[in-house]
Amino acid sequence: MRRLLEADLKRVLVKILPWILLLAWFIFDAVSIANSIGKAPDKSFAVLGKLIGLHSFAMKIIGFAALLGIYADEFKSMVMIGVIGRGLSRDKFVIGKFLDLCVMTLLMEAITIIYVFILKAVFGATFAPIETRFLIVSFIMEFLATIAYVTIAAFFYFLSENAAIGLFAYLTFQIIIPLSLELILQMTNLAKYHAERYYVDGMMSVAASDFIMGDFVGGIGYVLVAILIYIIGATGITMLIFRRKELEF
Repeated sequence: MRRLLEADLKRVLVKILPWILLLAWFIFDAVSIANSIGKAPDKSFAVLGKLIGLHSFAMKIIGFAALLGIYADEFKSMVMIGVIGRGLSRDKFVIGKFLDLCVMTLLMEAITIIYVFILKAVFGATFAPIETRFLIVSFIMEFLATIAYVTIAAFFYFLSENAAIGLFAYLTFQIIIPLSLELILQMTNLAKYHAERYYVDGMMSVAASDFIMGDFVGGIGYVLVAILIYIIGATGITMLIFRRKELEF
């Protein structure tokens, strides 16, 4: 399985499109910071907000890249037929893809984080300890959220073997559902039930708030529940479905 992981990562990381999208976003955000900080009453706080936004959107691009490279290309090329035919179990194949996802996301996020701190230095921003903690916690929460969304979308890939369905699922769970949920809560009385706390973004936001305020037990609790439901749960269901699926040659 190690060779499969190495081959997947080499194939994914040499793709041009994700790097072009990331570079374009990096340039856009740098220009945006340069144009806006002069008007801000607190330059460092303004830079912090921009950097968090930069990282958040970059993680959406990274999730998109992971989905295309690790899952869509696999089904398009039908490489998995040969790999499974040579004796790799379906469960190991699903786990291998998940490990690919984690490693690739971590590598691309590390590049993004380095760029974030380069911009921080370039624009001369100084953060208070609690702001630095908020930035670091945001990095961790965005990583876990990205893994969760791609893992959920991967289920639809394995179920349908269709790239379009998998990408639509990613966009639905990553963007459409959170926006729709926020709109529904604003227009109804459901906000008092805090339904958003049970979705990926909401759980990560609550966990981040707990960590920043020093409630590590509460933060870890929310993170573990989110991992259990949205990452381990989605991966487990994918394995169950894929075991029984007839592969189309």
